[in-house]
Amino acid sequence: MSDRDNQARVAANQILYGSIDQHSLSNGTQSTKSMDSVETVIRNVPISPLRRAFCLLVLFDLIVSVILWLIHTEVKSDGDNTMAAFKKEVVAYTFCSSLFDTVMLSTFRFVTLLLPYALFRSKYPWFVAGTTLVSSVFMLCKVILYKYDKTGNAGLQIIAYIVLISSVVISWVETWLMDLKVLPTEKKEMERLLAARERAAHEHTENSPLLSRLLRPARTEESYYSPVHSDSDDQNQDSDDEARSFHSAATSRSHSRTHSLTSSMSQGTHYKTVITEAQRIAIQLADSDDWNKESGTDETEGIVYSKHTKTYGKIFKLVAVIDIDALSLYNDLVDNAEAIPKWNPTVLEVRTLETVDDNTEITYNIAAEGAAGMVSSRDFVVLRHWEQLDGWYITSSVSVDLPSMPPHPKYVRGEQRPGVIRLKHVDTNKVFMEWLLNSNLKVCRSFCCSLNVSMSTCH
Repeated sequence: MSDRDNQARVAANQILYGSIDQHSLSNGTQSTKSMDSVETVIRNVPISPLRRAFCLLVLFDLIVSVILWLIHTEVKSDGDNTMAAFKKEVVAYTFCSSLFDTVMLSTFRFVTLLLPYALFRSKYPWFVAGTTLVSSVFMLCKVILYKYDKTGNAGLQIIAYIVLISSVVISWVETWLMDLKVLPTEKKEMERLLAARERAAHEHTENSPLLSRLLRPARTEESYYSPVHSDSDDQNQDSDDEARSFHSAATSRSHSRTHSLTSSMSQGTHYKTVITEAQRIAIQLADSDDWNKESGTDETEGIVYSKHTKTYGKIFKLVAVIDIDALSLYNDLVDNAEAIPKWNPTVLEVRTLETVDDNTEITYNIAAEGAAGMVSSRDFVVLRHWEQLDGWYITSSVSVDLPSMPPHPKYVRGEQRPGVIRLKHVDTNKVFMEWLLNSNLKVCRSFCCSLNVSMSTCH
């Protein structure tokens, strides 16, 4: 595989689904070869955020138990001879009158859970299930046999109830977190890493490097045609921009689409109208003023801008100069979209649902879970269009409703609002890229703020 093709793949991945990393773009071969070492990465993968949260919960369990027991003993002594009250709880311990055993039970959970899950990274739920079973049985006996205060001290009784109930509740929360969150999420991540390694090993063998490229002719500048702009009248020029035609005589895409459907003439007209308007809006937004710089210092490393709009809320624009030929990057964005899951584990599936014309299609995309499983997978039904216009290579996209692809109960249906990627040749193997990101992931407002912060630092 040539360095040029590797750079195209990496650049397309960064533009569509991640940040711009100039080092990885200039070292495309190393990025591809690194897929072969996924097995090494798996063996040395750091502890997952959810597993760290579980370990913190176990520590929190112990700390809360100690604090509640100390408060209970202090209240029980009524301020007189506190040390004698502590000695009675510990040295003269009895099952029916002391709550010190709740602290020992928390210590038992602390040791029994952290050893296998933190030190040895166990993938089995039996340890947490065992501690929860022991805690539940022990606390059931404790509740029945414990001699509650009969002196009328309501505060002491309430604290005793809290000590007993909290021990049971926290033990069940630990089981829920480990069995339903930590282990399933880590299993999915491991499967993605293994799948990525297998795909990379299959794709990058010496016998079949970039087979799809070898089976189709490369695009050339002559492959595209755009209507000639009239400069005689500014009003006519604006009218032409809004009524931009997509019946360009482009070369038909030669790679196969096994799941393509032939749209009816009326549907095709409707989709062309939708994408034309979406592209007009996206370019208008990208060319508008009042953008605020979020991060980045120069176009070589990438600059991220943002602005608030009444219609779409906060949107982002990435501007960068990339060391790659403009046509190669454009070809990869257009022709290799379905291959993205082979080398990008954050994308589960990209599939063409319907071909509208030679330059327009409807795709179905599934994004992997994010934020360590706290954001579930999103799927998108996207109408996308590509063309060359006024010296720019343009790919525009917007979500559409497709009766044959209703929302799936397994995923949250995201919305791709009018967006565009524009590429322009700058110099030999250099391209100026402008990407307008305008999407709605359907998350709550508080989490949306966190996503906005992440996007503003993505460069």
